[in-house]
Amino acid sequence: MELPTLDKFPKEVLAAVDIQTAFIVSRLVVAAERLQVFRTLQSKRMKAAAIGRALKIHKSYRDPFLNALVSLGLLHKADDSYSITRFAKKYFIDARSIYWTRQYSKECVQAYSALAALENELASGQRHAASVKRRKKARYVQEMERDRRHAEDFTQMLFHYHREDADALAKCLDLSKHRVLLDVGGGSGVMSIALARKNPTLHACVLDLSTVCEIAAGNIRRAGLSKRIGTLPGDLRHRLPTGYDVIMFCDVGSLTEQLLKNAYKSLAPGGLVVAVDRYLSDDGTKPLDRLVAHFVSSSFGLATRSGMVAALRSCGFQAVKARNVHRDLWLITGTKPSSEVR
Repeated sequence: MELPTLDKFPKEVLAAVDIQTAFIVSRLVVAAERLQVFRTLQSKRMKAAAIGRALKIHKSYRDPFLNALVSLGLLHKADDSYSITRFAKKYFIDARSIYWTRQYSKECVQAYSALAALENELASGQRHAASVKRRKKARYVQEMERDRRHAEDFTQMLFHYHREDADALAKCLDLSKHRVLLDVGGGSGVMSIALARKNPTLHACVLDLSTVCEIAAGNIRRAGLSKRIGTLPGDLRHRLPTGYDVIMFCDVGSLTEQLLKNAYKSLAPGGLVVAVDRYLSDDGTKPLDRLVAHFVSSSFGLATRSGMVAALRSCGFQAVKARNVHRDLWLITGTKPSSEVR
């Protein structure tokens, strides 16, 4: 029996999968097998809603799940209808029986459950139960405020992870005519630092949790920009402060309509709103790692680029534009009208 080893996948698929993403990707494929997605679509095309009903997939997960399989090269998508690819047919139907599909996928699930206790097993030398109950995760805010070490590790990880993105954003976003930037949920301050370096007259303020602001202040100080970049402890879900002619949301998770409305209210007339994230392609099938991340963390948004453009316009912003910044990173900007018609 020929197995779908990684070298069988298209090169562009493999290029989007790192070693940690591969763990999630493989789990999605196992789920597709357990639900018999490929066999259901073996000889027909089906709409997403019909697939959801047939396989009992909840609508909040249905589309990102199917679109992730598209991104992996296992499904075709056209006009919201899905069918299996030749690749999927060859390796997940022709090369294996229904018994293999059911039993092997079940064993894979058991293996994933066992891996949840791997560190304990390595430390104790004793095998723990294969099935581990999921523990409810502490809310992000509570965990960041309670555990200073966790807050530092998480924030500084993102500081180093986003430095290349920050430099690319500074080259793409011209703020030479703006004075003061509010970096909402600005975390480590990496974006504000890059933008301040690029625009010598720009001042900025990082709005985030108090523990995060302390860490950001250290990064800002080491960058030699403490006189131009400040921090403001606060909650981005509440009303935003005024006095800024640029409000930026960069990688803040799901950017809700309320957040955009808050930005609109706080901005001065003629002010600029900036949204930066790895937004999904308009057909919802890329980038792959953003799709699979949805299954391990609900904090990642699933907004498409066109959806974000429409969201900004619906809140009153004008001259809304979407631009590719760097790899899968996109920049969406909009301007608050200089004068509003009442």
